[in-house]
Amino acid sequence: MSELVGLSFDQPASPYLAFDDDPSSVVDQRNGWGVAWYPNDELGAANIRDPTSGLSAGVTDVMADWGMMRTGLLMAHLRGAAKRATYRDTHPFVRNFAGRSWLIAHNGDLIGDLSKELPLPVHPSLRPVGPTDTEHLFCWLLQHLVDAGADTIEEFGIERLVELLRRANELGALNLLLSDGSTLIGYRCTSAFQPLYAGRFVPPHADGDLNLSRYGVSVRLGGHQDWNRSGVVVSTIDFDDEHFEEITPGGYAAVQGGRVVAPAEFGQGRPAEPGSVAVPSPLALAPRSLYRRLHVEHITAYRYEEPVERSSHRIRLTPVHDKFQQVAKHSVDISVQGLRWDFEDVFGNDVIGLELDAPYQQLSIAVNALVTVAAPIDHPDLLPRTPKLPIMWMPWQEHMMHSYLLPPELPESELEELHTYARSFAQRNRSELLATLDDIAWTIYSDYSYKPGFTTLETTPYEVFSSRAGVCQDFANLMICLARMLNIPARYRVGYIFTGSDYDNKVQSDASHAWVEAFLPMMGWRGYDPTNGSRVGADHVRVAKGRNYRDATPTSGVIYLGGGGTETMSINVRVTEA
Repeated sequence: MSELVGLSFDQPASPYLAFDDDPSSVVDQRNGWGVAWYPNDELGAANIRDPTSGLSAGVTDVMADWGMMRTGLLMAHLRGAAKRATYRDTHPFVRNFAGRSWLIAHNGDLIGDLSKELPLPVHPSLRPVGPTDTEHLFCWLLQHLVDAGADTIEEFGIERLVELLRRANELGALNLLLSDGSTLIGYRCTSAFQPLYAGRFVPPHADGDLNLSRYGVSVRLGGHQDWNRSGVVVSTIDFDDEHFEEITPGGYAAVQGGRVVAPAEFGQGRPAEPGSVAVPSPLALAPRSLYRRLHVEHITAYRYEEPVERSSHRIRLTPVHDKFQQVAKHSVDISVQGLRWDFEDVFGNDVIGLELDAPYQQLSIAVNALVTVAAPIDHPDLLPRTPKLPIMWMPWQEHMMHSYLLPPELPESELEELHTYARSFAQRNRSELLATLDDIAWTIYSDYSYKPGFTTLETTPYEVFSSRAGVCQDFANLMICLARMLNIPARYRVGYIFTGSDYDNKVQSDASHAWVEAFLPMMGWRGYDPTNGSRVGADHVRVAKGRNYRDATPTSGVIYLGGGGTETMSINVRVTEA
């Protein structure tokens, strides 16, 4: 029995594929194999096929220089050509239609009068080259797209396409992979013919390399260029991996850019975890709440082994007061008396300046605030046009936003990889600005592990990207970097979060929280919380902002004299509904 393997990545990768005769696999092994892919994410496909070889020697030889061939989507049909071992009958089949290459691979047999049940198109350009049931089905499906005036799977409708596959499935066994270069559909037969699985993998991979192997079939993703790739495998082989989930009979998985996008309920029976295939559509992520009245208590305490005789401090702990956030009450009590004054910094933050010249060994700063927060409600249909990427700024706008458009100073190779990663979000969301930002926030939430103490203030966005772990400030820094790579102005926001009873990372409420604000055309600054995979709503109390953490540090200072020995700092934050 033949095997199907489909691979979809978030960025172009160089997967290595091999197979051989394995006594633990199914007994009936027919000859032949075929591999098709989209080089460098172009819409034109390439393919290699051998209808007679029963081992992987041929494919291994051809793929010896596979590192030079980059693709974001690959489809393979292994251990089986059609009933006749001829090139024209060997899967996957490629058909150019609507300005792109389409691919199909099928295992199983459709029987009966196909010309009657699945009538072929009249136009000769859509007629099959060979006599296989697979190519017959392929041309029948494309005719339906022509009749609907659709150029892609997404335009035609994923569920509508699946209904056609179920109709064809009534004629026999049908496990199928279908792709238009952007979307990969994995469809499982309604009978118990052969299982079909989907599994999502997320770096960091074990030993820096992804290596899946079972029944003599191996899929490997290695090399420094591919260490940070994530993707989805749709296959008749489950590869004995805990992240693989069986697709229900008559069910399907639709994959775009290394992410399962449909059906929405796919994989929801398992807890969300890095590597899980359960990735709900991030489009139009809603804030968790739209209106709250919150009480904030925040105490920061410094203790010194030896007295501090002279110091200077800057305190940014005043909540924002604007149309979305009303401050009913606010106080900042400082335990040590000194020269105190209020001013506004270059980022518009309300800052308390403090100069202390009397000896002290303990300094506490206590904040008490009552704030009413309303989430901004933005509906794209109310805008004169839907924001799309790339964003074109007027020269004076770009000058005004210059500080929020510059990426961090990192080695060029790291910036290039982050840029490729950022573009992958735009590509799989058809350059729609809001969907792209939602996707970035959701992906960081679902694919990255929240690990307190794993990083430091000096951890770079690339290190977070490579390790797939960090805390709120790390996730904010990474999303800011990715947004700026797409020419979206982005800034760092510090504040508080009310976690209530439905947030995974409740430790966030024990200290200041950090998130991202992006400047969107015709909308203004809007918040995204990648730590929680949501847009910022009424659970978030905004305080300070800046280019990065250092610009928005809640408390900072310099000791000019004294303060030797050990210094300790404790922070206690409590956010409750008023």
